[in-house]
Amino acid sequence: MALNGPPIVDIPEGAGRSRCGGRCAACCLARFLGSLLILSVGSVMGIAAAAMAVEWEPDLRLLYEGRAAYPRVVELADGTLLATFDHPTATGRAIGSTRSTNGGRTWEEYQRVWEEPGPVDLANAFPLQLPDGTILVALRHHRPEQRRYRLEVYASEDQGYHWALRSVLAEGTTGLWEPFLMLLPDGTLQAYYASEEGCYPDQTIEMRSSPDQGHTWGTPLTVASKARSRDGMPAVVRLAAGELLVVFEAQDLPPYRFVLRAVRSRDGGASWSEERELVYRPANPARRPWSAGAPSAVVTAQSRIMVGFQTDEQVRYQPDDPRQDPAAPAYNYLRHTSFAFVTSDDHAETWNPAVHLVGSPEQPACWNALYLLESGRILALTTYQGRVWCKIGCPN
Repeated sequence: MALNGPPIVDIPEGAGRSRCGGRCAACCLARFLGSLLILSVGSVMGIAAAAMAVEWEPDLRLLYEGRAAYPRVVELADGTLLATFDHPTATGRAIGSTRSTNGGRTWEEYQRVWEEPGPVDLANAFPLQLPDGTILVALRHHRPEQRRYRLEVYASEDQGYHWALRSVLAEGTTGLWEPFLMLLPDGTLQAYYASEEGCYPDQTIEMRSSPDQGHTWGTPLTVASKARSRDGMPAVVRLAAGELLVVFEAQDLPPYRFVLRAVRSRDGGASWSEERELVYRPANPARRPWSAGAPSAVVTAQSRIMVGFQTDEQVRYQPDDPRQDPAAPAYNYLRHTSFAFVTSDDHAETWNPAVHLVGSPEQPACWNALYLLESGRILALTTYQGRVWCKIGCPN
């Protein structure tokens, strides 16, 4: 169904020519109802604008046949898409990859980026290609039983067929998560991640820079931090004026478990705004600890900002039900999330209503990501029904 504008409301002839001059109770009531209609129409138009921001193909495309999670993708210089994800193996875990040469419609050529036996936490792979053709993948590589937590960077110089450890991005004894790689126009490589080091159970967004293509990394710089808030899952975009916008999940707006916040840098990441802008909070009418977390972000060719996230806001609230009450001790919001996104057309000053793309409370979609292709199309990547998929969209 196409929405081409506000609903048409027929007004009876003479409705604007009351004998009382508009001061009677009936006229006052009419004006009040009219104001409600205007607000309703505005809301409908906002939702319609958000839904029409992208035209999505109906099908989900499978990236990998086995169980896997946390898909991320990079478009290589020759147009090939290289997707990474983590999955279990017979003896431990691995970071795998597949390729698409037709814009994400089919995927093949599985390759291992890295594999580790035993009780290992190997996940959060994030790929990026450098101008010289080298492909980097940042990932978490933890050995919790040894209290060893690492973010590592692997490199491939043959289009992703063979990999070698290039550097340790960060190392600690508590927790380091979700690395995000960003290449600035001047060639500086940045890595954003969430850290529990020195602040557990809180969590801080940090950034390190590399002047030499990820071989070495500078000291960490704090991007976002607040007491009693686990700031995590950073996603970064560069706006038209050169500002950097970091969107992340936070726990600083009770009663919600997670909301989406953002901070800005006008100097390439050297300093960050103190204001923690609210991007999104869950829209469930029951005020309970619902979540909107794990963001991803892109800026389209139309300068529209899109932020994808996972949320359980569509759950139908039932008190004390561990499947429908986020305050219940056994409730796990990851089992009830859908993949939603919001858009902004004014440099993240305001945001349009959320659009739900994949998943439902009974069939969750999580650890999602958005990626902008050179063609202008958008890939939406998701972990759905235990496997990794993508959906193709065309911005309007």
